[in-house]
Amino acid sequence: MPPRSTRRIALGLAALGALVASLASAPAAASPEDVLGFGPRSIAMGATGAAGSEGYEAVYGNPGLLSTARSRQLTLGFVGAVFDVHAKDKIPTGPLHGSIIGATLPLPFAGVLKDRIAIGLGFFTPTDLVVRGRILFPERAQYPLVDRVQSIAVQAGIGVDLGHGLRAGGGFAALAALSGAVLVATDAAGRIGTVVEDTLVASYGPIVGLSYDLGDSWRVGATFRGELVGRFNVVITVKDLGALTVPPLNISGVAQYDPWQIALELARVKGALRFAAGATFKRWSAYPGLSEATVRCPLFDATGQLFTDSCSAQSPDPPSYSDTVSVHAGVERRFAPRSSVEMSARGGVFFEPTPAPAQTGTANVYDSSRAAVSAGYGLSLAAPFPAIDLDLFSQLQWLLPRDHVKDASVAASNAGAPRATVSGLIASFGVTVGARF
Repeated sequence: MPPRSTRRIALGLAALGALVASLASAPAAASPEDVLGFGPRSIAMGATGAAGSEGYEAVYGNPGLLSTARSRQLTLGFVGAVFDVHAKDKIPTGPLHGSIIGATLPLPFAGVLKDRIAIGLGFFTPTDLVVRGRILFPERAQYPLVDRVQSIAVQAGIGVDLGHGLRAGGGFAALAALSGAVLVATDAAGRIGTVVEDTLVASYGPIVGLSYDLGDSWRVGATFRGELVGRFNVVITVKDLGALTVPPLNISGVAQYDPWQIALELARVKGALRFAAGATFKRWSAYPGLSEATVRCPLFDATGQLFTDSCSAQSPDPPSYSDTVSVHAGVERRFAPRSSVEMSARGGVFFEPTPAPAQTGTANVYDSSRAAVSAGYGLSLAAPFPAIDLDLFSQLQWLLPRDHVKDASVAASNAGAPRATVSGLIASFGVTVGARF
């Protein structure tokens, strides 16, 4: 038998390899629209939408506004983004590129229900992964917001026109969470091996919207979006290794997280010049943090059997995030050079304050307030041309410079000591083409 030190190294490598394999193959999803917005028109108009959403974008902006759809529509498109984030040095980040699929379907009821009910679907899918969730050493300089946009977004909703200018709707955002187990043991030949099992479970966040028309041109809207959490939990159990005893280890955390939020907005929705402005409250104080305790007390193995009822566990420090209020505004100017052609020029701004505290201790998990400008163009054709819509958008977010000054107790060798100024840019762009039928 190999000496105990060799066995420990082999054990660690085997468990790590199995864990990486398990996480890399785990499909999950979350909502990058909390960072960028959802849909080219909404993004171009400063990530607004609670009162002015149109088409499939309303599944996120305000499901009640799906009821304004009067034609079936299928939309396909592409979205990309690049990140440039600096602390004391450039923080490594990868680009985002993914596809958009959107659909609206007015239900063909007659009588009192005619043109009153519609359903919608909206998807965003990165082209090279399904989700990114990393738990790095807290001392390593990192900007978790970049990972938050690297995931699938799935939403569905239904909207109802209740009459007298009142609309209501509901839906959900969905993602998958990972629950798994890794068994590390020796086989009959005395070799250390692993068995990996994982299970996907659905996780949902509700979306509810209301709107009320103020006369013929103005509308107020309110949207509630529930907390959306993409967790993973892999339990490593070690057995049949002779005198070596290892407690069950939980490699767990939160890969993706959107806080519950309430958006309020006022919009001008008729005429050549349209406008939207609003604010969104986000309850970031409920954020549990990226990682969870590795050792749980009392200890249970992967089968649920009691391992021991006496242990000493230490949980990660809470992130101490604060609630925030972001503000958004957008404008759209429509032109109709002929009855079958309509063009739109769009622009917008928003400000998203950071919920994260300054990094004064050993951790270097950075976040910054973001100020953004956006612009876009829309083209809508009707007969005698094909009934299609073309939409373009671009958005530039500034990560406002923020100083993180370390406490005197932090060793000078810390990557963020004595201070680090975080700044950067997020540039995104996209195009969609939709067909009405």
